[in-house]
Amino acid sequence: MAHTSFIKEFRLLQMHLPRKQGATVRGFTVIEVMITLAVAAVLLTLAAPAFMDLIAKNRLRSEVYALRGLLMEARSEALTERNNVTVCRSSDGLECTGDWSDGYIAFFDNNSDGVVDDDERVVLSRTPDTRRIDIRFSGEEDRVVFNSRGNARTAAGNFSGTFTLCDYRGAAEAAGLIVTPVGALTAAIDKATPVDNIADDHEGNNLACD
Repeated sequence: MAHTSFIKEFRLLQMHLPRKQGATVRGFTVIEVMITLAVAAVLLTLAAPAFMDLIAKNRLRSEVYALRGLLMEARSEALTERNNVTVCRSSDGLECTGDWSDGYIAFFDNNSDGVVDDDERVVLSRTPDTRRIDIRFSGEEDRVVFNSRGNARTAAGNFSGTFTLCDYRGAAEAAGLIVTPVGALTAAIDKATPVDNIADDHEGNNLACD
């Protein structure tokens, strides 16, 4: 009975609550929609450059990691097999052809001539994910050789070299990977005084993307 009495009192209370007459649900007008779209367009315009820069930065970083990984593995193969391993540019993944932006390979170079002979085996290969990145090594050098001790030499006999990776943003955003005489790999940094915000190669010169 108490429950029934409570329901009756609640219904009486509902009957005496004020109600807004003629209330309707109002949608967006055409002008409001247009203003919203205009604001969204402005926000997208402002955010797009930063977003594109982030994509380019991640793409360049990924290629640096891939190159570093192949060089480190090539050196490891040279140490393990007690044999020369040459890393060279390759457009077909089989021979030393093309340029570094096409791709690169590592192979056992028994006679250290920089040519993949019939009795020599390609152990590593890499084709960059995109041609939007330009890769070069120490100007005109075309290969790096890791000997049985893991030391690095270039085709010209130099003991150091720098890989430079560039994209459309130019030298200010270029990345460098330095190969040291002992075969170690270090990231190129800006050593200029005062700093000019461009990383330097193994000779202390700014990385160039021209």
